[in-house]
Amino acid sequence: MLIDKKELMFFLGDLGPEVLPSLIDVYLSDSENTIQKITDAVASGDYVSLAREVHTLKGVGSTYGATRIRELAVELDGRFKKGEELSELKSEIMQLIEVIRATNVEMRQIQSDVLEGKPV
Repeated sequence: MLIDKKELMFFLGDLGPEVLPSLIDVYLSDSENTIQKITDAVASGDYVSLAREVHTLKGVGSTYGATRIRELAVELDGRFKKGEELSELKSEIMQLIEVIRATNVEMRQIQSDVLEGKPV
């Protein structure tokens, strides 16, 4: 499961589902920027920036109910903290990027459903 809709709705709290499309817009914009930052950091070997982006994804995953992003980010964050070499992490980082992209597809579908008046 990429998105836990119960967690996503919990995040909304008292705001209600009508604000969900705009929150998903923010998520989608941020996630595209994150993909670019991760890609750039890998290409340049910028370990510090990469570790920071992965650490941030732990919170993003929790906030938006993006369970698989959170799981991968937690795992990678732990490996960064252990000081593993970037070369050892590239496969998992590429997997994380693919999961972000797949999660974005699901987020767009949730957004579309809400805009059409379908329940989340």
